[in-house]
Amino acid sequence: MKTRLSFLGTIVLIALLHTCLHAQSWVSRHNLSSSQYQTEFEKWTGQGYRPVVVNGYSDAGQDRYAVIFEKTGGPAWAAKHGLTASQYQAAFDDLTKKGYRPIQVSGFPSGNQARYACIFIKESKAPAWAAKHGMTASQYQAEFNKWTGQGYRLADVSAYTVGGKAYFSGIWEKSSGPAWAAKHGLSSSAYQTEFSKMANQGYRLYKVSGYEEGGSARFAAIWHKTGGPVWAGRHGLNGSQGYQDEFDRLYYQGYRPVWINGYTVKNKDYFSGVWTCSDPFKSADMAKVDQLVKAYMDAQDVPGLSFAISRNGKLVLAKTYGFADKEAKEMVAPRHRFRVASVSKPITSASIMRLIQDKKLSLGDMVFGSGALLGTSYGTKAYSANVKKISLLHLMTHTCGGWGNSSNDPMFQDKSWSLSKLIGETLDNMSLANAPGSNYAYSNFGYCLLGRIIEKKTGKSYEDWVQQNILKKCGISRMELAGNTLAQRKASEVKYYGPGNPYNLNVTRMDAHGGWIATPIDLVRFLVRVDRFNTVPDILSTASIDEMIKPTAQNSGYAKGWSINKTPNYWHNGALPGTIAEMVRTNDGYCWAILINTRPSGDQFAGKLDKLMWDIRNAISDWPEHDLF
Repeated sequence: MKTRLSFLGTIVLIALLHTCLHAQSWVSRHNLSSSQYQTEFEKWTGQGYRPVVVNGYSDAGQDRYAVIFEKTGGPAWAAKHGLTASQYQAAFDDLTKKGYRPIQVSGFPSGNQARYACIFIKESKAPAWAAKHGMTASQYQAEFNKWTGQGYRLADVSAYTVGGKAYFSGIWEKSSGPAWAAKHGLSSSAYQTEFSKMANQGYRLYKVSGYEEGGSARFAAIWHKTGGPVWAGRHGLNGSQGYQDEFDRLYYQGYRPVWINGYTVKNKDYFSGVWTCSDPFKSADMAKVDQLVKAYMDAQDVPGLSFAISRNGKLVLAKTYGFADKEAKEMVAPRHRFRVASVSKPITSASIMRLIQDKKLSLGDMVFGSGALLGTSYGTKAYSANVKKISLLHLMTHTCGGWGNSSNDPMFQDKSWSLSKLIGETLDNMSLANAPGSNYAYSNFGYCLLGRIIEKKTGKSYEDWVQQNILKKCGISRMELAGNTLAQRKASEVKYYGPGNPYNLNVTRMDAHGGWIATPIDLVRFLVRVDRFNTVPDILSTASIDEMIKPTAQNSGYAKGWSINKTPNYWHNGALPGTIAEMVRTNDGYCWAILINTRPSGDQFAGKLDKLMWDIRNAISDWPEHDLF
């Protein structure tokens, strides 16, 4: 029995010269159609990468591919995909005559026939080898016994189901190596038992192939008893999104994939994989982190939690816990976005500082009245003397003299009002209690006005301008303004839970003071661009950042959109029904953000959430050097 390779009919042979191996020089893709796979193949091989794993599978009756490329040297190689059995055999015959041998073959169902994807290499000193494909289970067992009886070891196995019947391909090599073990025909539970047993005996998962038999999942796997980097294995990951979520969870802990396998059971696609980490956190440290998070979530009845930490400008860790949607049993993943509430204020502050830096605004600019930033656009009554004294500085520092965040917060007036009507009604009917500049009173309304100033000066919506001129410059592409109702929940946005009704708000109207949704990774990307450290270029000048974080005489603990202390650390928290949030920049090189999808009655303003993150930082005794940005 033999096999084949192809880009749907064209044999491609590429000889690579020795290149310098870089630990992070790899690319992984999945859920690719045949044409998409070809495009990715040409893109990455054209940049000096080579495929090290290629896997074909079926998704809703369509051919799909998963692949891992590495930028590394090695022998000449050839790779093919989408081959029928006869095409594979023809390619196999041709390549082996030229001195190539197969190192990985993936069989998969395509309609009512098998197709193959594979990788061959050409070595000057190759071990003795044997390869077979299209074997039934009994034939595979016979070949397995034959070759292992002659001192060969199983180097590759692929199991696949066509027409309700299981088939196997296998490659054996007569070479030295660590102790090994292989199993096939394992149910999910039997595989899990074997997985745990082998791990306890010091074996690490090398390859695993899922397939369908009798309407249930089955697994064939190879283990090696060898040392190496820390590793993790997964199976039964449901669908493309389920695999991607687990991929991301592991990636943001420093892991990379070294094996990927897609398979189909009852017309649904699933994935298995193996990941390794060459620069891991200490397992004891991660256990402490998990314990800290669990204690907080249990005590505060938190459905879902997500955090991210950077150190010296490098993203070193992001972890997720619990449910993004309890009812749907959807677990939080790094992709999930949360309302960030008043963590929006530092973003608005940085936007204003950018306009000041570009000399389009000045802190002394007046806000209301003839010739002022907002002129007389809002309201129907003449402005009071105090209102006409409000400057841009007063809005940024919450010292405008009133409109504070109390039981009559102007921003929580009639939810049906437009922003224009809300501002007009506030100016007409809610007078200032104090003269501007005389006292501090935290004002959501003041930051709402800053959003309107950005719009007036740029001619664009607040959301569009900030996305293009602040967030994009930080490498952030997925932050946007939240919807209000459950039906308006955005893609990959978590579901929010009480106490209180998180969907009885006009969050979109809160744009500049509390309207954004983001991931913790997004927020850390922003933080490292306004942190004053020289590790990553900031989006503002040092002078602008210094001005932004300078406290006021009215409140030594608050600057312009940031809380601050003497260290100086600077940060901001946020809270609305259904969410609390915090992002922090510390003076010793750390930036972090944490988000949850409830507002616990025992932690309404994130004080305990803040302590949790400091405890997490202090629990980690040894930080990796990787950069997951």
